Amino acid sequence: MFDSKRKTPSPHEAFQHGLPQDALKILPHVHVNMPWDYLPQYLKLVLDLGMNLEIGFSAVQLEKEAYREYEKISRQLQKRGCRVSLHGPFWDLNPGSVDPLIREVSRFRLHQFVDMFEIFQPVRAVCHTGFDPRHHHAHQDFWLSESLKAWEVLVKKTEKLKVPLLLENVWEHEPGLHRILFEKLPSTHFGFCFDVGHQHCFSSASMDHWLHALMEQTQELHLHDNDGSHDLHLPIGQGNIDFQRLFDTMKSGGARPLLTVEPHTREHLFQTLEGLWNILGNDLHTFMI
Repeated sequence: MFDSKRKTPSPHEAFQHGLPQDALKILPHVHVNMPWDYLPQYLKLVLDLGMNLEIGFSAVQLEKEAYREYEKISRQLQKRGCRVSLHGPFWDLNPGSVDPLIREVSRFRLHQFVDMFEIFQPVRAVCHTGFDPRHHHAHQDFWLSESLKAWEVLVKKTEKLKVPLLLENVWEHEPGLHRILFEKLPSTHFGFCFDVGHQHCFSSASMDHWLHALMEQTQELHLHDNDGSHDLHLPIGQGNIDFQRLFDTMKSGGARPLLTVEPHTREHLFQTLEGLWNILGNDLHTFMI
């Protein structure tokens, strides 16, 4: 468990950035998702408030020409005491594709992503499976076979680096595919990131079904709200996701996942933190890792 007192922003810093009191209380205990492209714009805010980040990288940002800048930013975050997790590239990547060239490019990009671990020293790393039931359902057995080949090599690599590699749900209708992957590759460094927003708008299976199926493997939660129609990334409390049920179920299951919020604006960040505090309040310690 990290020292939250050391990282809490001063009242002056909080006031300067318009951080509400309840958001101030919970900020040290969560990670905030931020694409790399936005980090220069918000770096002062991040350092002033001591935010823990989940930094998201696109494929084109993984080239070695940018490594010096990554090292510079990583040192600044470490000096401030900001914990870091990473989110890998996902657009058009599919390690289980029926096309061998697409599989090759996808695996290459994922290995580039894992190479970033030594720079940022993340506590978690999140990837997507690339599986879309609208396209891959008819080839699921083949997809699983080829996908497992990719993840097996990557998991061995992340085990040596001592960084858990987590697979997030996106388009998957139910948790069966994730269960197979985790059963075939059992490792404490290979687990699940439950994105409750994606489940709510894309999945035909209930939240309870996902959680009971993958509770043991769940090491992180992605938290954002929606009304069930689209992936809106609303602040917690502005959609109709039952977050109280989510946290009650996780608590009863003994899970202690890392909490990552995924706002799309600065205003939504503060509203999300306030919404999360209203739900967790004094139970926050249950989810601190």
